[in-house]
Amino acid sequence: MNQMNYEFNLEEWLLRCPLTENYGHYHGEAITSPCDLCNNEWLRREIRDQFDWGEPVPMDVFVHSIGEPENRFATKIGGLPYRPAELPWPTTREGRSMALIAQFNFSNSRDIVGDLPGDLLLIFGDDADGPIEPLHFEWQPLGLSNLVSELPGDQMPISPCFGHRCRTVSYPNATYRDDSPGKDPQCQGTDVWSSYWLLQYQATQIGRAPFFIQDGDEDMPGVPLCTIASVQPDPHKTFPWVNHPEPLCPEDEWRSGDGELMIGDLGCIFVFIDDDGRLHADESCY
Repeated sequence: MNQMNYEFNLEEWLLRCPLTENYGHYHGEAITSPCDLCNNEWLRREIRDQFDWGEPVPMDVFVHSIGEPENRFATKIGGLPYRPAELPWPTTREGRSMALIAQFNFSNSRDIVGDLPGDLLLIFGDDADGPIEPLHFEWQPLGLSNLVSELPGDQMPISPCFGHRCRTVSYPNATYRDDSPGKDPQCQGTDVWSSYWLLQYQATQIGRAPFFIQDGDEDMPGVPLCTIASVQPDPHKTFPWVNHPEPLCPEDEWRSGDGELMIGDLGCIFVFIDDDGRLHADESCY
């Protein structure tokens, strides 16, 4: 049985998600949905001549489907982890069950992250004190049976979603050629806002060059391994989820969310791995 991630065919999805203005301008997006990634890829193509891009760094970015995956080993946020049912559930010092924050399947990504202690990394945490900490890390191999089938019930609630992998690149050394103060890149004569999200993507992803939110986010031992990003589908766009083609609400309405993972204010958890295989993580937001 193929135990790799679900795949996302970018070129097919670009046909479904054409580039569109939003309130009179274009802008880079933090990535949850298919059209978020397509928007950023379209804009990269439109502004290509306005940047010196530097060397690309390969990344595996994930866009999400809502719900639990049929393939339990898929990269995912929240819900049921890929681990044996007989293992004790991780808890906080106060005895509360931790939630699965994210699960990463590295089987498609060995060429960009190298050898690892296991096939899947499970990351558990709790937000009772505000930030999602402490974090508990587990490596699991593929090929497990008798998987856990229910949650403890007292863990932090997170609506589950699962990822579809897209191999793309980051440009950590890209520079804008026009250094005029306040000058935005242009797409078809219109300003492109938040262009920093076009050089390195803010997304749930695997690889060495994620978008770092704050100065110092990269100052951890080792090298970046993976990033957990807040989940925020645009409620007004088609395909807010890979498996949900219709918008979540009309243009004149807003939704408060359905329990999707939110890390501070649209933040991320960055996970690094050092030379000894130890994992280090920190949370950052706006």
